[in-house]
Amino acid sequence: MKYSIIGGEILKSDEYINVINPSTEEVIEKVTIANKEKTREAIDLAYDSFKILSNMPLKDRCKILIKASETIERRKEEIARLLALEAGKPIKDARIEVIRTINLFKIAAEEVRFVLEGKIPRVDAYEYPPGNENRIVMEIREPIGVVGAILPFNFPVNSFAHKVAPNIATGNTVVVKPSSSTPLSAIELASILYECGLPKGSLSVVVGPSSVVGEEIIENKKISGITFTGSTNTGLYIASKAAARGKRFMMEMGGSDPVIVLDDVDLSKVVPVTVRARFEYAGQNCNASKRFFVHEKIYEKFIEFYKENTSKIKVGDPLSEYTDMGPLISSEALKQMQEYVNDALNKGSKIIFGGKRLYDKGFFFSPTIIIDTNLDMRCMREEVFGPIAPIARFSNIEEAIEFANSVDYGLQAAIFTSDLKKALKIAKEIKSGSVMINDSTRLRWDALPFGGVKLSGLGGREGVRTTIINMTEPKIISINLA
Repeated sequence: MKYSIIGGEILKSDEYINVINPSTEEVIEKVTIANKEKTREAIDLAYDSFKILSNMPLKDRCKILIKASETIERRKEEIARLLALEAGKPIKDARIEVIRTINLFKIAAEEVRFVLEGKIPRVDAYEYPPGNENRIVMEIREPIGVVGAILPFNFPVNSFAHKVAPNIATGNTVVVKPSSSTPLSAIELASILYECGLPKGSLSVVVGPSSVVGEEIIENKKISGITFTGSTNTGLYIASKAAARGKRFMMEMGGSDPVIVLDDVDLSKVVPVTVRARFEYAGQNCNASKRFFVHEKIYEKFIEFYKENTSKIKVGDPLSEYTDMGPLISSEALKQMQEYVNDALNKGSKIIFGGKRLYDKGFFFSPTIIIDTNLDMRCMREEVFGPIAPIARFSNIEEAIEFANSVDYGLQAAIFTSDLKKALKIAKEIKSGSVMINDSTRLRWDALPFGGVKLSGLGGREGVRTTIINMTEPKIISINLA
């Protein structure tokens, strides 16, 4: 049995959820869940502990993060295996996520001193208010209080680090609601932070249904800010309620990242990158390449190469060193993939690879290629959180841009061409938070702002520096020397 963590103490309860291994459909652990009262207790503890954590010298908060980073480093294989078991993430990819987490804790400890260092504006440069020559003005940033962090299932380790490390560095206390599908790694990381000296009450990991834990985080007056990663519908719901209650919020939501391939590329270099960008972690990444637009001159050749590379993907046990792609997170996700396939077939497309469930046990779905797609198909309009690659052709740049911008999402995009001038022209016209030229949409720099436009993001970009800025308040202090 694993336990939710309420302010540093384990929550013993008769109520629990089963954590399922998505590759075997077997129960790997039971985790106690919190009711509304226990969730409120976690928030109360965080509220009471805020003064202690925020008044702790910055160097001491940073020491906790550095020590946690070192502890995770020592236990990285154990945490990677836990992640592979609960999330179905291939062990090779799980190790990468843990390495990113180690670095995130370090980056937060390093960057916070620069973001919070403040400045002294020269107010004597201004005519008004009178008497500025006798004033010293300081601009500082202060933590906002208790932050509610709602995590996705697909990056439970890295997302924990993104939402917790910068806030702890800043002096905010945090109440974490992990996905019920992948709560184990969040509990493990919270335990490590307490081992490394985090003051009791400063952090809780509260497992439970969104209707109970999530709603209390949204509604509770002691929560000052909410950081969320997940679906667009949920993000919009949280943002609307948070805004109505005057809470700070950061919503990192869905994506349907387009890939535009011009006719002047070397397909032997482009195709392996785009295959990896679509099928990594069974396509369950918000910034996975989800729609492909290929110039008509190379369309047939691209498909040939894409199918050849896709056929080499090894689907199987996430703990195997040879596995490239594991299962989907749930049986519901399996059902959704089949619905996307059926919709595309009914509307005139063709399946040239995959298109079906694999194996009798586990939530495995074959890497799937759909060709001759159009904008009427669900797989070209919605965020497909699974291993389906719809490919369409275009005739000119204007058409490619129109296709790329045809959805309500705008997270990331990719352009492949040997003509940098064309690439920059297209990049300027695409409505997205980031555009990668001759590279994967899966690129992300953890220290830099990450997020999107339209229905892909609201309230501020996620990243170490941007999280610190978004979850602090600027304050002006003026000293009159006259």
